[in-house]
Amino acid sequence: MPKTTTPKSFVDKNPIIYFPVSNLNGLSKEQRAMLELQIMLGIDWAEIMKYLIAYAITFVPLAICLFCCMCSYLTAFTRNLRDHVGIVCAFTSICLNLVLTYLILVKSPKKLGVYKYLMCYISLFEVFYSIWDMMTEPIVHSYKAAFVVLRDYNGSVFDREVSFVLVCIYCGLFGFSMAIFGVHFIYRYGAVNKSFSERFLPGNWVYMLFAIPLWYGTWWAVLCYIYFYYTDITDAYMKETIEYHYGIPIKDSSYIIVYFQPTGADGKPHPDPKIFFAIGCMWYMIISSMFSVFYFGIRCYWQIRKTINQSAAVSATTKNLQTQLFHALVVQTFIPLVLMYIPIGILFFFPMVIWELPFTTEFVGYTIALYPAIDPLPNMIIIKCYRHAIQGFFMKIFGRGKRGETQHSLNTVDAQSGSVVQPGRSAGTRFV
Repeated sequence: MPKTTTPKSFVDKNPIIYFPVSNLNGLSKEQRAMLELQIMLGIDWAEIMKYLIAYAITFVPLAICLFCCMCSYLTAFTRNLRDHVGIVCAFTSICLNLVLTYLILVKSPKKLGVYKYLMCYISLFEVFYSIWDMMTEPIVHSYKAAFVVLRDYNGSVFDREVSFVLVCIYCGLFGFSMAIFGVHFIYRYGAVNKSFSERFLPGNWVYMLFAIPLWYGTWWAVLCYIYFYYTDITDAYMKETIEYHYGIPIKDSSYIIVYFQPTGADGKPHPDPKIFFAIGCMWYMIISSMFSVFYFGIRCYWQIRKTINQSAAVSATTKNLQTQLFHALVVQTFIPLVLMYIPIGILFFFPMVIWELPFTTEFVGYTIALYPAIDPLPNMIIIKCYRHAIQGFFMKIFGRGKRGETQHSLNTVDAQSGSVVQPGRSAGTRFV
């Protein structure tokens, strides 16, 4: 048996080494044991630590936001938060999404294909969404059997009617974002399952996915404009609570109102069929989006696992890229779940059954504003080519030069000689 030229000190200091699986004759007992352990675990702990850090960076702001929002029944706190959170989130979102768009266009690997344009589409939408949010300054509030999305137009160049249209468009953008979540996962599944792609997304049909969010957004906005218009009756119903919580005279506010059960002549609440029809349409959009996210997300997970295990048929580069994209997508599943699906579910359900919550639902507006500011982070942190571009940028600023790949993730062991092969040298197949 030939002896390995890998020094023992290197093995001790670099416990995670990528070994070839085609020939094990040139490995020492220590290296064989290490390979067996790596196969059993099936993971690279260095990569896992990167993902854990990425998840922490992503979810810590979410946890802080939710904690703050659940405490928003404190009037003084909510007023200060309302004055600043929208602007901060909007500027953060615009900066991060523009940076991500640049990275997608300039630093993406060629294997991304059409997915690159879908990612740009989403990033640019989030920039527009943040600008519109900052311009509209919406406030979400629920009261007994109704909830409103209102805008204080006092001092604005827009009157009450135009402000109502602005709020409807803002709500339509929310419907647009619902569709984007589902479309994102449908495309990702088609990218890893060629039979699905050839059957449902052949040729230029893939671009039809870009039209689905436009349809959902338009549908949502039209429903708001037709069914949720304010009236003198709704002004009287919401006057006291809006002026008490926000200090905004009812005539200075323009809003959409979802009044589930108006009070009848007998003084009792009665369900409004038109309102329930409109909300039913919105529930359809929300549920179809959630179904697409979780159904295609699970299918995508198993398909990627299957693809990664087929080492002979798929290149290491493709497998690594698919794994990175999927980890980014997993994080991007929890972001809308926490910031969009759960808050809008609370907002829709409790007023429907006339169950007034002990805290104000104003936090819904905060979570929606936070979503586009958080969403770019998983792609920027988890996908290596983007992460390395950001690291290189900051290292140039601080004069440290460009850092290469870490040694333990690039070194391999040659199967014939057992020697360590440095980056750029041939080493046969690799265990990735």
